[in-house]
Amino acid sequence: MIHAYKLIKKLDPNHPVGLTQAPRGTIEQLKPYNAAADILLLDIYPIGYPPGRHSLWPNKEISMVGDYTKFIKDVAGEKPVWMVLQIAWSGVVKPGKTLRFPTFAQERFMTYQALINGARGLIYFGGNIEKAMRPEDARLGWNWTFWRRVLRPVLEEVGNNSPLAPALVAPESKLPVRIDGADDVEFCVRQVGRDIYILACKREGETVEVEFSGLPDWVGQGQVMYESPRTVLARDGRFTDWFAPFDVHVYRFHREAEMKIE
Repeated sequence: MIHAYKLIKKLDPNHPVGLTQAPRGTIEQLKPYNAAADILLLDIYPIGYPPGRHSLWPNKEISMVGDYTKFIKDVAGEKPVWMVLQIAWSGVVKPGKTLRFPTFAQERFMTYQALINGARGLIYFGGNIEKAMRPEDARLGWNWTFWRRVLRPVLEEVGNNSPLAPALVAPESKLPVRIDGADDVEFCVRQVGRDIYILACKREGETVEVEFSGLPDWVGQGQVMYESPRTVLARDGRFTDWFAPFDVHVYRFHREAEMKIE
């Protein structure tokens, strides 16, 4: 694999090489393969009957996406990480299996959880599997029904042309933001120009109200993106909000005056 990697880089030095790992093995077992790639990927497909069979880990909920994102980050070290998420896979199309797709809410949660936990790119696998297509889609060679119903609305939030795109490629913020009130709400903070973004999602469990703190004192009313006209109001660098299981909230706070990024 290293020989092939070096050959590819010699023939085409201007493009990165990605290597996709299955949700198998240990950090120590997978790390040697890093020498054959510029980007480390991992595919994980939680949706099926019974749930979670693609993973050997105890967690069978869709929140396994976050677990495996953190896992492949530990494998990758300083190299960037992408996650490969589900449209369809062998576990829902092989003989004896039951066809099942992620819903919009599930795909949205898995997308944001991967991003929050450090994924810097996403691939959605299985749109070309003919056994998972309607006849009209099969004639066109891709699962356009899933695209219209699920994937396009997700990518309208996180795609290259989305309002959130600048935050998704920004480095992690050093602001000392923390959450109190739950230990199963995951989040990341990004700063772009005069904007502070917080991406947050909650795993399975109880509905909770949490408090975010550690924001600058100037932060006031914030937009909850993709939930218009809902807003949150911060005072003294703090605000509260509710999270149900598998909820995703994206907050944007804008400062009218120039802001120094730290």
